[in-house]
Amino acid sequence: MSTTTNNSLSYSEGAKLPSNAPDWAVQASERLKKRREDGYKSTCIPPPSVSKVLLHSCCAPCSGAMVEEMVSSPQLDEVVVFFYNPNIHPRKEYDIRKEVSARYMMCLSIFHDKTSNI
Repeated sequence: MSTTTNNSLSYSEGAKLPSNAPDWAVQASERLKKRREDGYKSTCIPPPSVSKVLLHSCCAPCSGAMVEEMVSSPQLDEVVVFFYNPNIHPRKEYDIRKEVSARYMMCLSIFHDKTSNI
């Protein structure tokens, strides 16, 4: 697992949450981990004739639960995530979020375009 660091910011795919993480974050992380281990399949039903989804994402944490739900749906054939958020500054922070999002999507076998830039 690689880690990206920016001064006081650090992200690492699959790393444990920090010891001072809020209870809700710890609980959500544990629920998602358990669901993946149990082979969870979504019970959400997309609209009739919808089998492909394009989802805009501003960062991995914001879209994570929704993406996992969509990927777990047996009725969706394809989920594509479009990462874009020109409000993230400085540029280094944007690059960190973009890279973490790309790694997260790779773990879920979701298409991501690493060539796009703002």
